[in-house]
Amino acid sequence: MNRTIAVRFAGAPDAALLAALGRETFHDAFAGHPLMPPDDLARYLDSAFTVERMTAELNDSRTIFLLAEIDGEAAGYAKLERGATTAGVTAENPIKLKRIYNRQKFIGVGIGKLLMTRCLEEAAAGNHDTIWLTVWQHNLRAQDFYRKLDFVECGTFDFELGATVFADKVFERPVRLNRSVEAI
Repeated sequence: MNRTIAVRFAGAPDAALLAALGRETFHDAFAGHPLMPPDDLARYLDSAFTVERMTAELNDSRTIFLLAEIDGEAAGYAKLERGATTAGVTAENPIKLKRIYNRQKFIGVGIGKLLMTRCLEEAAAGNHDTIWLTVWQHNLRAQDFYRKLDFVECGTFDFELGATVFADKVFERPVRLNRSVEAI
């Protein structure tokens, strides 16, 4: 069955959709891990993925949201943040890939690579020289994905989720490489 995959910019009318999608995908990515405290995760979901918070983020000029849809159904999203940096990131004009998540039923159909391609295009269009991200040290699947896309580890970052502080790894890659994401 051929499915149409599209990536578009999300706007203020998508706040409720992004709140629900963000909550679902973050929960599904981490809820089953034995080192994830359920109470901390629940508090984080309740604060990070509200319609009000999504509306504020969508209205922030430093933020870009990309929404992936398959046959009109929300399948995943990415969030980029201009002007963000951290120790270890070596760039003059970096952009942070703050979030990139897919709904579980769409993992493996190319949504992640398509979103990453669009993120790199947006980074290049904004004259950013480096794209960087953080990933939980125990999320090996995501780390493998980023390494296949030429991201390299360049530091660590403490991520507070409720009362728990997690050690995240920082990865970066130049925005322009000779090898495209599609080749991976």
